[in-house]
Amino acid sequence: MNHKKRLALGSVMSIIGAAGMILGPVFGATDLTGPWSFITGFLTGLTGGIGVALALSGLIDSRKSR
Repeated sequence: MNHKKRLALGSVMSIIGAAGMILGPVFGATDLTGPWSFITGFLTGLTGGIGVALALSGLIDSRKSR
């Protein structure tokens, strides 16, 4: 995956993760029964974290290629 695709995918994933972290408690994702609240929180954090890592990796690679 080249740096432009990595930067684009990372940006989208980090936005989705941030939106989930902000809107999750508003829509009641923390009040789910059983392990579902943990699973939704874990997946939201994982999406945001991987997105930030991909975006930073894309930025670093784009800087190196210049």
